[in-house]
Amino acid sequence: MREAVSVSYVKCGFCTAKNRCAACGAELTAELVKKPGITSAAVDLLQHSLQVDYSIDREELEDLLDGMGLLEE
Repeated sequence: MREAVSVSYVKCGFCTAKNRCAACGAELTAELVKKPGITSAAVDLLQHSLQVDYSIDREELEDLLDGMGLLEE
């Protein structure tokens, strides 16, 4: 399933600037595609968006994104 998700990166563990930059988005994309059930992903923190192809159920996807700090609060 392909879906566009509105995201907000609130748990920046990749950089000390905490500025939600493109580099963090690229690193999050790389980490996300390593997760089971995620076929492809593209995180754009500047646009607060995620394009994701996945084979897990929607609740599992939400739990995964929440655990990575990517869901809107």
